[in-house]
Amino acid sequence: MASTVPRSVDPAGQEAALRPRTVAAYAATAGPTVILGLPFSVYLPPYIAEGGIIPVALVGLLFSLTTIWDGVVDPLIGTMVDRVRTGLGAHRRWMMMALAPLALLLLAIVTIGDQLPFAALFVMMVLFYSSFSLYEVAQLSWGSALVRTPADSALLYGMRDWFAKIALILAFAAPAAAQLLFPGVSLQGRIMAYASLFMLMVPIALFAIRRVPARAVVAEPGIGWRQEIRVSLSYPPLMLLLGVQFLNSFAFGSLTSLFVFFAAAVLDLDAQSAVLLFASFVGGALASPVWTLLARRFGKPPMMIAMGLLISGLLIATLFQAPAGLGQATGFSMALGTGFVGLLFTHSMLADIIPRDASRCGRNRSAFLFAMLNLMQKFGVAAAIAVSYILLDVVGFDPANGAAAARELHLLFALQPTASWLVMALLLLLIRRALAHEATPALAFTATRQ
Repeated sequence: MASTVPRSVDPAGQEAALRPRTVAAYAATAGPTVILGLPFSVYLPPYIAEGGIIPVALVGLLFSLTTIWDGVVDPLIGTMVDRVRTGLGAHRRWMMMALAPLALLLLAIVTIGDQLPFAALFVMMVLFYSSFSLYEVAQLSWGSALVRTPADSALLYGMRDWFAKIALILAFAAPAAAQLLFPGVSLQGRIMAYASLFMLMVPIALFAIRRVPARAVVAEPGIGWRQEIRVSLSYPPLMLLLGVQFLNSFAFGSLTSLFVFFAAAVLDLDAQSAVLLFASFVGGALASPVWTLLARRFGKPPMMIAMGLLISGLLIATLFQAPAGLGQATGFSMALGTGFVGLLFTHSMLADIIPRDASRCGRNRSAFLFAMLNLMQKFGVAAAIAVSYILLDVVGFDPANGAAAARELHLLFALQPTASWLVMALLLLLIRRALAHEATPALAFTATRQ
């Protein structure tokens, strides 16, 4: 595994805070993978299905198989980033290596992807998501090598989250703008308008990568997968954090997978569902800097609990008084979006745990641990989609006649994520307690600052 070279301290013995330009540059390096996240999964499946080459049933299988592959390859990529091509600027080199194939594969997918047979498209998607994971894991682990204190990690990953929200707003706005400018534009035209933002983000990311301070990484022998798993399982704060990531992603996935049905059957705003979804990301962009400041001031676990309780309360309130009309629904969506900032907390909490983990196993496993965090995020969303659709079938919900089971849908929309966030809050309390009782005095001091 690899270890990051210890960071320097100033003459007074205190580590210097992150510079604003470093924070801004690091946040901008997240652009390419942010753009290719949620919006890509929204637009790509119908684009492939519309081509008619692959049957609709096989389109679902295609994305299920690529999701499974993505889950398997993430930890392997994390291990590779930790162990291979180390030295000064190792994170930077991995990200640069991933960008070229990512751009070329995206270009191929959005131009000829709907005309490819199943096998060819599957191989292309596997390579695409592998390049995506390589860039993202290297970028996230680079952040953990930059931070020095819990306040640093809250600021760095908080600003990354804020930049991500702005990028998502642009990503969802691009297809809508294409429709307004070119009436009758095809689905392929809309997805190409969306993909063009990635091409805009690439030079921005390349510029920013050069301005993030390099951190030296020194290769160390691996400890074997059995020992790797044993070390992870024996460290409660890490396992609890992975559980928090799964539960938060499950709650988020529950909302997004049911949102369109909720807008149509409960709010009677089927034609405006895209507008409402867009409003939720605007709310997230407005709230992200506020949550960052609160996390730096009051700590990450308490603020993540507050986030979960806030959104849960908002969802429960709709059971008594649902938003009426487009104006209220837009306000509700914006308020709901203020809670879509969970990664701000989990990424920065992992950055704080990584030095503790390194002191236990004798090596820094930052890329591997961030890969595991990403894996829990993907599993959480996938599980939420599966559970949501199973429960929709159980309650007899029919998308063609949503009003017949609107109340059952509404209960599911409100209670499923709420239950997940309540369990998450319990795990966060256990994390806070576990970190506060660390045996090492220096680590215990750090825990009190969270």
